[in-house]
Amino acid sequence: MLSLCLALGCSNRTRTMDMYLDAVMLRELGQNELAIEKLKAVTEADPGFALAYSELGKAYQATGSNENAVSAFRTVVRLDPWSFDGYMNLAKTCEKLERFSEAAEAYARAAGLNADSLEAQVGAADCHLKAGQTVRALAHGEAARQIDEDARAVLLLLGRVYEAQKDYLLAIQAYRHLLATDAADVEAMLALGVAYMKNGQFDEAEKVLELAVRVQPAQAATYRHLGYCLVNQGQADRAIRAYEKALSIDANDWQAHRGLGVAYMVKANATNDASAEAQALRHWRQALEINPSQPKREALEKLIREHSGTMDPLQGLND
Repeated sequence: MLSLCLALGCSNRTRTMDMYLDAVMLRELGQNELAIEKLKAVTEADPGFALAYSELGKAYQATGSNENAVSAFRTVVRLDPWSFDGYMNLAKTCEKLERFSEAAEAYARAAGLNADSLEAQVGAADCHLKAGQTVRALAHGEAARQIDEDARAVLLLLGRVYEAQKDYLLAIQAYRHLLATDAADVEAMLALGVAYMKNGQFDEAEKVLELAVRVQPAQAATYRHLGYCLVNQGQADRAIRAYEKALSIDANDWQAHRGLGVAYMVKANATNDASAEAQALRHWRQALEINPSQPKREALEKLIREHSGTMDPLQGLND
C-alpha cells in the first residue's frame, strides 16, 4: 500500500509539473489567458508551488489584471520569504497601482535580500518618497549612492528627496554633480533651476534655464520654467515671451497658460494696462478649461472673480 501511495503521489506531481511547463510555454507564446487557467489548476493541485504562483502573477500582469497579480505575488513571498524576484515583482505591480507604501515595503524587503541591487534600493527610495516617507527614502537613496555614486537615477532621486526635506543646497549639489557627468542633461538642468528658485537664487536659476532652452529648444517645459523664473524677478515682458514660446510648442500646456496669466497680471499691475489684465483672465480661464481639477483651482477662480467685470467670470467652467 505504501508503495502504491508513493507511486500515485509521484504520478500526481508529474502531471502537475507537466501542466506547469505547458503554462510556461503558453506564456512564452503570448497566450496568457490559457496560461492563467492552467496555472490556476496547478496551484489548486499544489498550493505550495511558489514558482507556479510567480508565473501566474506574470500572466495576470500581461493581461492587465494587476490586482490579481498582486495577490499571486503576495502568495509567492509568503511561500518563499527569500524570493528576491518575488518581492521585486510584488513591488513593481503595487507601484503600477500607485500603492506606493506597499511597493516601498516590497522593494525594501528585496533590498534586504540583496543590498547591492541598485534597482531595489532606487525603487524603495522612490516609492517611500512618493508615499511621503522622506527619511526612509533618504536611507535607501544613500544606500543606492554607495552602490553607484554617479548613477543618473540615483542623483536625480537624491535631489528630489533633498527638495522634499527643504534642503535645497544638498539638492543643488546633487544636480550639479549630475551635470558634471553630462553637461547636456536637460532634465538635470530643469531640476537644478527649480532647486535654485526654491532656494531664492533666481539669478543662478535664470542662467541654468537659459542654457536649457538653448540645448533643447523644442520642449515646452524648459520655457515654462524660465517664464516662472523671470516673473519672480519682476521681468514680466520676458516672462510673457517665454510662456508664449512654451504655448507655441504645446498649446494645451495648462501650467503655461496659468503662468502666462500671472505674467500678464504682473504687467497689468505695474502699468495699469487693461489689455494686459484681459489677457491674464483669458489665459487663466484657458488653464481651467484644459485642466479643471488642477491644484489650487479655487485660488485661481477667486483671482478671476476679483479681476473680472462680468457677472459670471467662470461661465462654462463649472459645467
